[in-house]
Amino acid sequence: MTNIKPLPLEGVRVLDIASLYAAPFAATLLGDFGAEVIKVEPPEGDGFRGTGMWGLVGRNKKSVTLDLRSPDGCENLLRLVETADVVVQNFPREVLERRGLGWDAMSARNPRLIMVSVSCFGQDGPYAGRPGSGTIGEGFGGLTALTGRPNDVPMLSSVALGDAIGAMSAAMGTMAALYWRDVRGGTGQEIDVSLYEPILMAISGACAQWSPGNSPGRLGGRLGSGIRNSYRTGDGEHVVISASTQRHAADMAALVGAEPDTDPDAAVARWIARHTLAEVLDILTARRLPVATVNHIDDLLSDPQVIARGSLIRTEVEGRPAVIPSPQPKLSKSPGTIRTLGAALGAHNAEVLGGLEQAIARAAS
Repeated sequence: MTNIKPLPLEGVRVLDIASLYAAPFAATLLGDFGAEVIKVEPPEGDGFRGTGMWGLVGRNKKSVTLDLRSPDGCENLLRLVETADVVVQNFPREVLERRGLGWDAMSARNPRLIMVSVSCFGQDGPYAGRPGSGTIGEGFGGLTALTGRPNDVPMLSSVALGDAIGAMSAAMGTMAALYWRDVRGGTGQEIDVSLYEPILMAISGACAQWSPGNSPGRLGGRLGSGIRNSYRTGDGEHVVISASTQRHAADMAALVGAEPDTDPDAAVARWIARHTLAEVLDILTARRLPVATVNHIDDLLSDPQVIARGSLIRTEVEGRPAVIPSPQPKLSKSPGTIRTLGAALGAHNAEVLGGLEQAIARAAS
């Protein structure tokens, strides 16, 4: 693990009181770039402990245990709020309000506070109280309807895509709020992150193709009539191709012998099926046509590009082999770092809670 200083967000204190994936992952992204992230866990520990996800949602965080089902635990959290810059949470609003931990209560204790509230449908509107997750956001936000083969059922992604995109949106919003507060002379504020609205950003290309009564549908791996799909090579491997510009499409069609004024996809598939993976990569790369192998994680771990950039880290989390992505994007002067892969439950109780009076005094000064 590396320890480069100074990191961009050193001096920013984040309280992560969230559970599951999207909201805690947003806090992880802030921690990667130097924020002091305090993971507030229930006495029994976060639900991701003991799973392969803990190395991601627990990394670069201190662990403090508080029982937020008790008045004492809630009061201790509010005292911590007085020392914090950011709170990341995904509780239902009525639960927070009932426990005296809503936005009004927190901002009264700390007017400079930024509270990042992550939910499936957002904090207002008729669906605001509905339960949900990134998966529900994918379906509601239109991505699932666009995924799969035209005559087959809509397909969910095989990864928690909605949660990951939502976390990145939350982190971006937090950075904007910190900049507005600290550089532009603004105040604290609440950031309302829904998990379906980042999905709408992801399907903006489909939105651009929409016309009244004509919603774009599933095209397999294609985009419109262009050359963009996954294809099986002659030696049983798979590649993805995206000939998205006029030059790319024309060159690809000429290479595979596609007839003019016809859909070139079938011709591309036939051409690739006659060549090995190595041949396809060599020929298309030499012509500067966008192509890549369809990689599994084992493939990525041995790929020279991934190795050169340190994109994946092979490590051990909670006594088990693990692979985790490195911090990104890569800043040339102050890159993100992985300093820890998840603290033991309650490891920082004495440090954080024991020094609470001093921390409150420093924050007030």
